[in-house]
Amino acid sequence: MTNYCEALREIGAAREEVPGRRGYPGYMYTDLATMYERAGRIEGQEGSITQIPILTMPGDDDTHPIPDLTGYITEGQIYVDRDLNSQGIQPPINVLPSLSRLMDDGIGEGLTREDHGDVSDQLYAAYAEGEDLRDLVNIVGREALSERDNRYLDFADRFENEFVQQGYTTNRDIEETLSIGWDLLSMFPKTELNRIDEDLIEEYYLEEEEEAVEASAD
Repeated sequence: MTNYCEALREIGAAREEVPGRRGYPGYMYTDLATMYERAGRIEGQEGSITQIPILTMPGDDDTHPIPDLTGYITEGQIYVDRDLNSQGIQPPINVLPSLSRLMDDGIGEGLTREDHGDVSDQLYAAYAEGEDLRDLVNIVGREALSERDNRYLDFADRFENEFVQQGYTTNRDIEETLSIGWDLLSMFPKTELNRIDEDLIEEYYLEEEEEAVEASAD
């Protein structure tokens, strides 16, 4: 998609068209929408069209017109991260900027499992805090952080290596994925799990994981 848009800009310049953002033609949005919106289903017809378009972000800039317009049009994006790839994480997906606008319509009781949405929200929040603390460690060092902060740093490492990391041959179903999620979240005291319903915490929280973390801290 990036190559297509670059070619569109060159053709527009050759035709002396009035440029839009960063020299791309103003009709690039319409062109992208025409291609992306072919995906889906037609009411009353059998079958569907699935697309997995790939684009690169020039300079890793997600405000660049190509990824920016793509984000407006599509219902979700998967961000592949070069740093995770260099660490050997496969697939190297950065979950924080990745999203699905249709996820809430396809998860929960009767679809996946009743705790799916809450677990997802809590994992995102904990990983985001761990990422912020990584930036802080580069300034003050890990020794200056509290026990709570260090626990979030450990969570971020485990999240990448146990949850995101799947290799090329893993066939993981939703039950296993949620079990891994609870295993990771059980590193924290129940009071930290403020995005999960209390009844779900009582049902799925792994007490032995919390005890193991407390023992290692002692």
